[in-house]
Amino acid sequence: MRKVTTVVLALGLMSGVVAGCGIPTGQSVNQKIQTHAQQLDEKNYQSEAMMTVQMDDNNQTYYVKVSYESPEVYKIELGNQDKQIHQIIVHNQNGMFIVSPSLGKVFRFNGNWAQNQGQIYLYDQLLKQISSKDVKMTRSGGTYQFTVPVTPASDTISSQQVVLNKDLNPTSVSLLDKDGKAAVSLKYTSFKTGVQFQANAFNPQSMVTDKETAKTTMTGDEQSFGSIEAKAMYGAKLTSSKQMSETSALLRYTGAHNYLLQEWRPTQGASATPDGQLVNMYGVPAMYSGNDQVGSLTWIDNGVEFSLTSNDLNLDQLENVALSTLGQIGK
Repeated sequence: MRKVTTVVLALGLMSGVVAGCGIPTGQSVNQKIQTHAQQLDEKNYQSEAMMTVQMDDNNQTYYVKVSYESPEVYKIELGNQDKQIHQIIVHNQNGMFIVSPSLGKVFRFNGNWAQNQGQIYLYDQLLKQISSKDVKMTRSGGTYQFTVPVTPASDTISSQQVVLNKDLNPTSVSLLDKDGKAAVSLKYTSFKTGVQFQANAFNPQSMVTDKETAKTTMTGDEQSFGSIEAKAMYGAKLTSSKQMSETSALLRYTGAHNYLLQEWRPTQGASATPDGQLVNMYGVPAMYSGNDQVGSLTWIDNGVEFSLTSNDLNLDQLENVALSTLGQIGK
């Protein structure tokens, strides 16, 4: 009995030493994150990262640059791996915008995208997300790893993994499939706070008139026009009546489900979709609009504007069909 008591006492003393060494618990880290998030609300920040998207057997790599001006103004610049910017997501006092600088195209719409889908890009949203109750935390070396369930889970993404360094700055973000494999991974190359931005830094119109910005995006947009076929999914087949012209294409899919894919060279100017919803296709932003009868997804890729419309596919299904076109070059 005395030996057992001695062992228990020794273990208790050891636990006290470990606790006294200041090894952070989940609760203490959570408190630090909440404090960090509150402090960030009073600061601006800017980050750069490389994002890899796994689409079937094809990997796509994108450059992501985020500029955040407290409390809720931000700009997310998306480009290729050579850092040539092709599209920009902007939120300012006037609303939400998608900008294609080289094409002089601006889409304006409503919505609270940052809170719903923007966490993978926006550090302030990541902090708020990982400080919730349903988060699993592990500590390895000088980093903290958080696993967050995605609600609602999609066909491809079931959870999100966030890694912060000892200073609680972001290291990486991964979207995991049901098997725990990374479908999307974002690795940070730089992160800094206290950044001062120019007065027009978040003005969409200045982004389409800035010659330097437009110049850096032209390389990927000068490819010759040609049709890009989406995968025949959900029991649909591409009909033989594909319509083509020098500047547009129309592809009709029929069968168990039906959808229409239109492709054309976009015209310059602004387009307003007040009821539109921003959809994150990981490197290529899209806009969804629809009702109980029909839904439509619109996006720009490689200098071509796409519209996918269906009266019997839901948003997740439309998104999966749209994703099957990315990374292709028209024939």
